[in-house]
Amino acid sequence: VKVDVPSLGEVTVDIAYGGMWYAVVDASSVGLELVPERGADICRLGEMIKTATREQHPVNHPILEYPGCDILVFRAPATPGSRADSRNAVVMSNGNLDWDNEATWTGMIDRSPCGTGTCAVMATLHARGQLAIGKTFVHEGILGTTFTGMLIEETTVG
Repeated sequence: VKVDVPSLGEVTVDIAYGGMWYAVVDASSVGLELVPERGADICRLGEMIKTATREQHPVNHPILEYPGCDILVFRAPATPGSRADSRNAVVMSNGNLDWDNEATWTGMIDRSPCGTGTCAVMATLHARGQLAIGKTFVHEGILGTTFTGMLIEETTVG
């Protein structure tokens, strides 16, 4: 979906559930490199994009009262030479974003590849025909640590 982010412009976002509602964003589309030195920018842009996505494209779990998006994952190519399929950085809220107060335009970064984030990315890739059932997927976090996941089967909830 397209999201209009104040002070940033239009951003393309996938919305996926992996245990939490994720906004999934290509980091390069907003000028980010997923390295620790860009942590402040990752947190600021991630929280802004996630909040705008939740406001403009609200979603809810089909059987639980669980609205979203409530978390964001930036995606990028894996570090050259790593065994990973993809690199990521997950941004979580650390307060309430107020569009009228730039000091609130921030979040927290998860130093791990994040299990629910890995699941949301795998679901997005599968929906796009880019990850088959039964194929191993290695997700690299911003510090180079990895999570390995595999889609077992498709299911429908609700």
